[in-house]
Formats: sequence, structure tokens, C-alpha cells
Amino acid sequence: MKNNNFQLGSCKGCPYNFRLLLLLATFILYGCNCHDAPPPATLSSQVATTQGAPLPFNVPEPTGNAQIDSLLQLAAVAPHDTTLANLYHETGQMYKNTDPEKAKAYFRKLGTLSEQLDWNKGRYLYAAGYSLMLTREGLGDSAIAVLQKAYEPAVYENNELWITRLSFDMGNAYFSKEWYVTALRYYMEALPVFEKQNMKKDLQTLYFMMSQLYIYINDTEKAIEYGEKSLSLDPEDELTLYVIAGAQSTAGRYKIAEGYLEKALRICELNNNIYLKGVVYASLADVALMEFDLDRADRYAHQALEITRQFGYSTGCTVFILLGKIETTKGNYEKSEMYVREALQIADELDISEEKRDCYMLLLELAVAQRKYRDIIQYRNELTLVEQAIANATTLRASEEMQAIYETEKKEFRITALEEERKMTQRLGIAAGTALMLSLVLFIILWRLMVQKKRIAEQKRKLAEQQVQQLEQEKQLIATQSLLDGEIQERTRLARDLHDGLGSILTGTRLHLHEMKKNASLSHDSLEHYNIAFGLLDESIREMRRIAHHLMPESLRAVGLKQAATDFCRSIPHATFAFYGDDSRLDTNLEIVLYRIMHELVNNALKHSGAGHILVQIMRDKDRIALTVEDDGCGFDPATASKGMGLANIRTRVDAFKGSLMIDAKLGAGTEVHVEMKTG
Repeated sequence: MKNNNFQLGSCKGCPYNFRLLLLLATFILYGCNCHDAPPPATLSSQVATTQGAPLPFNVPEPTGNAQIDSLLQLAAVAPHDTTLANLYHETGQMYKNTDPEKAKAYFRKLGTLSEQLDWNKGRYLYAAGYSLMLTREGLGDSAIAVLQKAYEPAVYENNELWITRLSFDMGNAYFSKEWYVTALRYYMEALPVFEKQNMKKDLQTLYFMMSQLYIYINDTEKAIEYGEKSLSLDPEDELTLYVIAGAQSTAGRYKIAEGYLEKALRICELNNNIYLKGVVYASLADVALMEFDLDRADRYAHQALEITRQFGYSTGCTVFILLGKIETTKGNYEKSEMYVREALQIADELDISEEKRDCYMLLLELAVAQRKYRDIIQYRNELTLVEQAIANATTLRASEEMQAIYETEKKEFRITALEEERKMTQRLGIAAGTALMLSLVLFIILWRLMVQKKRIAEQKRKLAEQQVQQLEQEKQLIATQSLLDGEIQERTRLARDLHDGLGSILTGTRLHLHEMKKNASLSHDSLEHYNIAFGLLDESIREMRRIAHHLMPESLRAVGLKQAATDFCRSIPHATFAFYGDDSRLDTNLEIVLYRIMHELVNNALKHSGAGHILVQIMRDKDRIALTVEDDGCGFDPATASKGMGLANIRTRVDAFKGSLMIDAKLGAGTEVHVEMKTG
């Protein structure tokens, strides 16, 4: 993951909104609480330890900050001793949250002067301050190198306080590299000393960092435990409240999480902490979405987006993903896709793999919901690539961490070996190697169990969603099938009534008129009118029979779809029919639906396309049947014409039998409609 800010990686067990804080919490809190050394009571009390001219120190123009300006003026005239070193440290501390480059410059001056003075406390202060700036920039390896150099003199002089503080800083640097096992080891080394000496400020920060770390390794109960400890030392700390809310939400306790978030929001408003306020709004929206309160989720998400825009879009990716999920849940697929593409653009610019994965997962869901088959394939491939990259990065980090642990243990073993007999050295080497292998095996097993647990939970969630979706689809299909069954029954009844009722009446009328003509003497004019009326009556009988036939063809009932389609196409000028495959009878309702679809498509071609030729084909194999209607007419725009009732009725019929409909049409290039259904 690449970012110019200090980031801690992906939180694999928590809702994605809470990653915002977990990526930046140390950047905010640790930067404020990193065991700053207290300023000297008076500068005159500092004792010079070496002679010589002071380091060059050019006083810049006034900064507008009275404290910084005062420090710079004092440094310009300070002697070349620990007084000047302390001024460098204080100046770096003043700049660390406003101008990182200036802070680094003054910390480097502190380090250089401390080496010249051979002043260990200056070395420790330099290591603490400069490593923090490197860690914020994501340069964890460089920060570790700086801290290790200062750690050696602290161990040599047995300075317990600075050994502990540097261990804590080392844990933070390893945390930034996502080496969680190593980070936890350093935190555990610092914890008893901070607790024994009751260093509340450092202890509260350590509890906070451990709470975050346990969230990252999916131990939510430990995360809550240490979060509560941190909160007990500072009940009004909004960051700690936020982290506990994240752990509670991970455990599915949304109401408890919501309570912590609301308290954090109130404190943010009191402290005018606008940035964290936006993050809290996003988390409240995420909790509301988990509870399916879409109106509240939408309101909170837009409040988060408004604040995010004030700080640029470095954290806007998560907010856009959240808005996309809300719109997807509402069924607003186009709006959801717009938000997700905004998020994907930010994720691509910052190269944030976890957010890319979330974007492609949501785009894949949208494509499935809208039956965009090409997009489904594309997004599934993109998602696979991103997940592979994440897995590779995780494996690489674990391998590097295990290798570092191994190298550290080898180094410690070599030191011990100088003090022991060769035989004991060999035994210890074997024991150390065995312990390392067991640790590696145990780590791999635990990691695999964690991954499996997550995979099972994800599968259960997807299965539940699929079951809900399937039930909804089955409900719609039953309603549609019932409607079609009613339509078939009504068409059959109307055809029978027309044929048996009105047809009999018209035929009887014709016979009576014919008999009347035999027994009556008609003038020439009357005979002509009589013949016209008799011809109209014959035409009415034929039209009635045609309507009855189209409502429910007798051949469809008697001999099946193939013969009914053949008869229909013979009655249509310029129409050609072809049947391929097995011509055995199908389910009656399926035959009727396919006949009605064919009838509708041919009529559409006759009415609207001006086609010179219409080709109707039916192809059937063992478990499916396909109907294709193709014409050489004027074509149409599917996006516009699909709103008409004709195609809407066809889509309804196809969906009722879980079939597929594809339309290939262009203006001026003819039309081809392909329908496919299962017969088994």
C-alpha cells in the first residue's frame, strides 16, 4: 500500500469504515503523546558539556507563532551545549504537526549536536522525534534503524525508562510495517514498566495502540479490553471512543458501537475536531446501514462526504464506497455505480489495494443485478487480480517478519555462544532452530485459521443474501406465472366462446339467409345488396375464426408448437419458418408462451420494420429450446424501443420461465431477437 501519510494496513476483521481511523490514528494520537521530554525550567540552568563555536543557526523570518519565534531567537544566541540541543528538540516538537520537513531538519540538528556532545539523552530524544516523522511517511525500516542505534546506549547504561520508551516507539514502527507479532512483542515489553511507574500519558497511548493492534489481528474482545483501559485514563478521548466503537461493530454489537460514536461526535464538536468528526459520521452511516436504516445511513454518509471534501479526497474513497452500498441497497444501481467509480479513481491514484477490492466487489454485484454479463466477467477478473496482490503482499510481509525474527534470534544466539562452552552452544542452536520452526508452523496455522474463519463468515453472509434474493425472485416468478396461466386460460375461453358461441350464431344466420334467398323474389338492386351483405357475413365468419385461431391455435393444442408455428408462418407473406432438433411435445404452458412470443415478434416486424423477409427458427436439443426471429427491416434503437409494451410483455414471459432474451438491432441494419429457455 502506498501513501504519503502513515498507514497501518488493512483491518481484515472490521467494517471498512473503521479503517479510516485505524490507518491514521497513530498519525494523530501518537504524534501528540509520544513521551515528549519536558522543557527545561530555565535555559540558564542547562550546563554546557563541550567547548567550541555553536552550529550555524540562521534565524528565519518571524513565523507568526510566538512560541516558535521565541525558540528560534534563543537558539540563535545559545551556547554550543545541551541548552542548544534542547532548543532544537523543542523546535522540532513545535513543527512536527504543522511542517514535517522543518521538524525533521531540527531533529537532525539535535542528533548531530548530541553526537558531538556525546549526550545520550539527546540521542534518545532525536531517535524518538525523528523516527516518528519517518514512521508517518511510511518509512518504517528507516525509523527502526534510527531507534536501534539509540537503543544500544540505553541498554548499556541500563536506562529502564528510555529502554521502555524506545521499545514502544519500535513497536509503532513495526506496526506501520504491518509486522503485528513483532509490534505486539515490543508493546508487551513496554507495558509493565509504564504500569509500574504509573506513566498515565504514555500508558494511555500504549493501551490505545494495543487496542488497534488487536483489531487488526481480529481479537475484538482484547481490542475492547485495552480500549476501555485507555478510556479509563482519559474518558473524553474521542479517538479511543472511536476505536472501541470499531471493535464493538466488528463483534456485531451495533447499538453499543453507535453509543460510543455519538459520544465521540459530541466531543469532536466541542473540540472542533472537524477531520475526526467526518470519520465518525462515516462510521455512524456504516452502523445505520448494518441496521438497514437507509435514510439515516444516507444522511450521515453525505455529512461525512461534505467534511471529507474540506480535506481533499485522500479518505474520500471509503465514503464513496459507503454511499455506493447505500444506493445499491436502495436499488439505485446507476447512482451506486457513479459513487463506486469515484472511489475506484481515488483508490487507483493512492494505490490502496483493499479499497480497490471493495470497489470491484460492489461493481461486480451491480453488474450481476443488472445482468451485464460482459461487465461481470471483467470485474470478476479485476477482483481476482486485486485479491491476489493483497494475498501476495500479506504473505511477503509474514515471510519478512519471520525472517527478521529468525535473524534476531541468530544474533542473540551468537552473543550467548561467546560466553558458553561449544557443546552447550550446539544444543542451544538446535533448541533455537526447533523453537523457530514451531513458531513458524504455529503462526502459519493461526494465520490459516484466521483466513478460514473469515472465508466461512463471508460465505455464510453471501449464502444468506442469495437465499433472500432467491426467495424474492421466486415470489416474483410465481406471481408472473400465475398471471400468464390466467392469460392462457382466458385466451382459451375467449377462443372457445368465439368459435362455439359467436361462430355458431353467424353460421346459423348465414344458413337462414341462404334459405331466405331460395324462397324470396328479389329485384336486381335488392339481390345486389343481398349478395354484398352475404359476402360481408362470410368475411365476418372468416375474421372471427382467424381471431379465435390466434387467441389459441387449435393446432398448438392438438399437435404442438412445430405445426402451430408452421401454420402461422405460412399465413404471413415473406415469412420463412425452420425447425431443428427434437420435435416431441413440450410442456403445454411452455409451448403456448413460445408461440405467443413468436407471434408478438413477427407482428412487430410486420408493423414497424418494413421488412422484405422474416426468418423464424426454432432449435431444440435435450434440455433447452431456442427461438430466433430475424428480419431485414429498418431496425431500431433497443434502449428506446425496450420501453414499449410489446417487448415488456415478451420480457415478462421469458422471465417467468427463467429464460434469456437477447436483442441485436441497429437503425437501418435489421433486427434479430433470440430467446432461449430450459425444457427440463
